[in-house]
Amino acid sequence: MAPFVVFPALLVAFLILYSYSLSTGYVVSTTGFEPWIIMTFVGWLLAAFLTLFYGLPIALLLQHFNKFKLRFLLPLSLVPTFIVLLTSKSELGVLFIYAYSSAIVAVAYWFIFTRKKCGD
Repeated sequence: MAPFVVFPALLVAFLILYSYSLSTGYVVSTTGFEPWIIMTFVGWLLAAFLTLFYGLPIALLLQHFNKFKLRFLLPLSLVPTFIVLLTSKSELGVLFIYAYSSAIVAVAYWFIFTRKKCGD
């Protein structure tokens, strides 16, 4: 379930940025919006793949060693972002969105685990 929290988290970020652009008088164009939808879908598939093959094993290892705490989970969830930063010339805005999404998924993993552990 954790990868699905990316959608509402990005919606909140989009609404904040859209409200800011409206308040500053910046005209937002919807021209070329369709490629963004396709890129978002492909990006979510990549995020789900990374979550399954990178995030889940890390979460299980941390749980096994009883170290499943946010202070360990958040830095480990940002490792792919730093790898992309070092190996590509991606824009900082794209990397910020990627890091934001990684942190949101990690917090969701942690929250789901702590709620399940408490029996709620």
